[in-house]
Amino acid sequence: MDEPKAPPARERRGSLFEVKSSKPKICGSSVMTMAVQPESSYEDVSFRRPPLKMEYENTYKTAPDVRFQVGKVKTIIDESLALLEKEEYEVYHCRELAKHLSQEIKDKVKEIGMSRHKIISWVTIGQKCDQSMRIGSRCLWDDGNDNFAWGEFENPSLHATAIVYGIYQD
Repeated sequence: MDEPKAPPARERRGSLFEVKSSKPKICGSSVMTMAVQPESSYEDVSFRRPPLKMEYENTYKTAPDVRFQVGKVKTIIDESLALLEKEEYEVYHCRELAKHLSQEIKDKVKEIGMSRHKIISWVTIGQKCDQSMRIGSRCLWDDGNDNFAWGEFENPSLHATAIVYGIYQD
């Protein structure tokens, strides 16, 4: 008894043997992808172009147009942390609250208009029960263009620290 042979490749279309290509093909300056639909009796091949990517020329600026405004950022931090006045420390709630505050502070700082700065916001909330805490961070720093602002808050249940870094990107 001979083993039955597999049907030729053109008859296997739409079966488990079909190989789908997910690799994009490069033609000239655009990328084309092919989509093969196994349900149809013919191969439906469509080509699409990726969205255009904007490319900007270098400005070669070595100093920002608008410096990091520590006073305004400190005010934003203090106003945001003041919302914790009536909060009680609860682990899961404070974790989400720290994420929310960090995003809110970053969004408000971006509204100031320091367009060439990368804004990094970091909020830490901890339980207050007779312990100490140290926070440290490190990064490459340009004293002339980069800066930071920070604020603290305490109530009988928790303590919070917020730090915002403004790193100039040329």
